[in-house]
Amino acid sequence: MAKTGEIKTLIIVESKNKTETIKQFLPSNYTVMASNGHIVKIKDSGIYNMGIDPTNQFTADFVVDPDKKDTVKRLNEAVKLYDKVVIASDPDNEGEAIAHHLKNILKIPESKYERVTFHEITKKVVLDGLANPRKIDENLATSAITRAKLDKIVGYRLSPICMTKCSCRSAGRVQSAALKILVTREEEIINFIPKQYYEIWLPFTKDGTEYRAQYKGTDEKKMVSISDKAVAQAIINSCKGNNYLYKKSESKDRSIPSKEPFKTSTFKQEASNKLGLSPNRSMECAQHLFEGIELGGQHVALITYMRTDSTTMNPEFASALAEHVKTNYGENYYVPVRVGKKSANAQEGHECLRCVDLSMTPSKLSSLIDDQMLIKVYTLIYRRTVASAMADAIITDTEYSIYNQKNRFAFSTHEVKFDGFRKVYNYTEEDEEAMSNSINFKAGEVIDAKELELVEKETKPSKRYTEAGLVSKLEEVGIGRPSTYASTIKVLLDAARGYCEKDGKTIKPTNKGIVLSHFLDKAFGDIINLTYTAEMEAELDKIAVGQLNDVTFLTDFYNKLDGEISTARGITSERPAPVDTGEVCPKCGHKLVYRQGRYGRFKACSNFPRCKYTANEKAVSETVENKTEVKPATVLLKYNCPKCGKPLVKRVNSKTGSIFYSCSGYPACKNCISEEQFIKLVEKQDTNRLSIDRD
Repeated sequence: MAKTGEIKTLIIVESKNKTETIKQFLPSNYTVMASNGHIVKIKDSGIYNMGIDPTNQFTADFVVDPDKKDTVKRLNEAVKLYDKVVIASDPDNEGEAIAHHLKNILKIPESKYERVTFHEITKKVVLDGLANPRKIDENLATSAITRAKLDKIVGYRLSPICMTKCSCRSAGRVQSAALKILVTREEEIINFIPKQYYEIWLPFTKDGTEYRAQYKGTDEKKMVSISDKAVAQAIINSCKGNNYLYKKSESKDRSIPSKEPFKTSTFKQEASNKLGLSPNRSMECAQHLFEGIELGGQHVALITYMRTDSTTMNPEFASALAEHVKTNYGENYYVPVRVGKKSANAQEGHECLRCVDLSMTPSKLSSLIDDQMLIKVYTLIYRRTVASAMADAIITDTEYSIYNQKNRFAFSTHEVKFDGFRKVYNYTEEDEEAMSNSINFKAGEVIDAKELELVEKETKPSKRYTEAGLVSKLEEVGIGRPSTYASTIKVLLDAARGYCEKDGKTIKPTNKGIVLSHFLDKAFGDIINLTYTAEMEAELDKIAVGQLNDVTFLTDFYNKLDGEISTARGITSERPAPVDTGEVCPKCGHKLVYRQGRYGRFKACSNFPRCKYTANEKAVSETVENKTEVKPATVLLKYNCPKCGKPLVKRVNSKTGSIFYSCSGYPACKNCISEEQFIKLVEKQDTNRLSIDRD
């Protein structure tokens, strides 16, 4: 209970889990409640059903999210009971927008509220934050709200056209740019013409150990790969009958530098490479570690805020880290914390992703919790934090040269001269390569050689992107933000959309995804491209610092989009090729294929229009002998006949295969409209909408 005279304070954070951690640090006159993220959404209403009015300064129709009505009711009641309300949503633009909406929806008076942010949820940081409140940064909030408006405009204007032109249910600003990256890489792979080349290897034995030395040409002419097999065979022939003699070795020290602490993108990449986690899963684990987990009866936060594009470190923590490294590893292991290169359009609003307490070692944590994945993720973050303040590893590389006449063969050994940061962390598999000791040869020693090996190889195309690789590429070109990477990939891999699929650890665009990307490139190439998408991110950043007016930005974009849409209506597009189901049509015996409809995938006869057999994707095909035929139900669209008002039905001309739309009131109403007329109708009717996604 609060004591008489104490200011009763309500703190609103985003997640329930975070409340348990924060309330431990505060006296009884404080109460902590959660909004559970955003409490509002843009209603589907008005022009093009966007919920955004381009004729009235792009005002958005924000309404309380139906799923959050109970939360808002509880918060409303609580606000009335407290003297002061502290809004402590997350420390990024999205968090600032949440704070903005909380203040407005809950009608918190200006004099009654404060805004604070916590980059880590430790007692010191929480108390410092509460001691240094501010007001909502309306520029940051406006930037996030403008991003939401922009994404909804793009989606709601483009998706109907994508649906009618290429049977694809959605398009999005970042989603479509990311798809283009994947499709461009896929086409590079498809169009790649491999070239053959040859390598020559010398197997030999030294002191009971087998080694292999590679042909390197001669001292006069270096050569590693050989394009002509006849040339390679001639070299092999010239070596026959001659001894292989050791002549010299050369040693050089090579430094492997430690890397900067994690930011969101590098954390996702490392979690994928080392732990096999998807971006979505790695961020879920990081969220738990940031908000706090139960340790010995207390809720303890273990890492800083996980959505960041910065690698800078809090000076106070950096000082503690310096002492930790010197004490535990020695003075010669310490270097000042590495700072990475700033990525395109990085906001760098707060510090790196790191552990918050160096005394909470991974081994100590593993004795307190059973969740092995949380332990692994924490270990990754902890060790990367420590390694960022450790010296370079020094490797001694020694190359040994063996000669057959003028032909030189060489192999190398690698010895660790100084392990440096590698004492706690290895970055890549290359760093983890087996180290080998140097070998003692005598000058002119005859090598115990075996028969030369001719190895045929061919050049390889660039690999498909993994999820982590795509995150890295998006950051490199300045598209999206740390908070959007995981959701963007999730949309691309959504089976219902069918744009991409996993091929092992990589992402492969489907035929449908390629068709969609080609159409967007053809119809909206000035908008859905990497350069323009990155420029929009930069413009949103200008809004965040008050250098650009949001209405001006949206007006310029909307006018450009309108022109693109007018052009797109006249563009024809290919449709995704049907995919074989592996079944036969029970009606005519032809192959069954998957086709995409307005409401998802279904099975259909490849002999269409001669055979009109269709079935639900999950339906089991019946045999003709059973005289059972699965007929599709007529699907009523959410758009109405302009003549009589009844729902329209999508149909296919049995002779031409072209799509048209007819009234479900047939034969009383015989109205039919073409695809082009249907697109215009969709844009006029505000009652319902086609499926759409934000990036």
